[in-house]
Amino acid sequence: MQRLPALLLTVFLLTCFALALRMDSGAGGARPVHPALAALPAELVWAWERPEDLRWLAPDIGVAYVASSVLLQGDETRVYRRASALLLAPGAARVPVLHVDMSWRRPPALSEAQSRRVADELLRLAAQANRKVVQLDFEVRRSQRPFLARTIGAIRARLDPSIALSVTALASWCLDDYWLHDIAADEVVPMAFRMGQAQHALRARLLQQRGFTRARCGAAIGFSTDEPMMAVREGRRYYFSPQAWSAARWQALRDTPRSTIPSRL
Repeated sequence: MQRLPALLLTVFLLTCFALALRMDSGAGGARPVHPALAALPAELVWAWERPEDLRWLAPDIGVAYVASSVLLQGDETRVYRRASALLLAPGAARVPVLHVDMSWRRPPALSEAQSRRVADELLRLAAQANRKVVQLDFEVRRSQRPFLARTIGAIRARLDPSIALSVTALASWCLDDYWLHDIAADEVVPMAFRMGQAQHALRARLLQQRGFTRARCGAAIGFSTDEPMMAVREGRRYYFSPQAWSAARWQALRDTPRSTIPSRL
């Protein structure tokens, strides 16, 4: 009988641990899909700040294009609107992207004014989104994460509820360095490329688990054309190309088999 309290305590702790794991799994903490994301194409190409003629894309392929870039340095916030030509077929699904850079020489103050300016620019771009989806591409250091989280929260609070907010994420943010569970975005797109020195081990892990399994990271994924594709469960795929897109490059991408085992360890 003296063992009963200890046994009950053990059962209680194990139950709490199981519930915590479930909440952090792909299904337990998942949010309802935003209607605009549900209507978005399952595949999109990223069009970076360079001339792009994408009129050859099939109607069911969307385009997430850099519409503006922001540089944060010191107390300054510099906004650069897209200067390169972007040619799209009429009716093509357009997702404007706001790309944010941090100055290394003059680290940003990360002030409320800078956060507000980033939000202002993204809200301006929302008017260009013919499918009611906008995307924020913003990589930060660990110490800068609270600023990014606050900025995303401020954007979501000001953005029309009918417009979905997508954000890109480093692969590590959706693996062991997961910190996005409370992020206010409607979609998180972990980038499964340029994953650093441990990229081969990370690729092997993603292949084994067929993608990202964290609660906020399992609905979309980003690939690059110059790295092997992977067979994953994520429903929406974004494709980055380090060179200008062409019909031949896109067809080569479509013809390339998805890896199911690590190509190199």
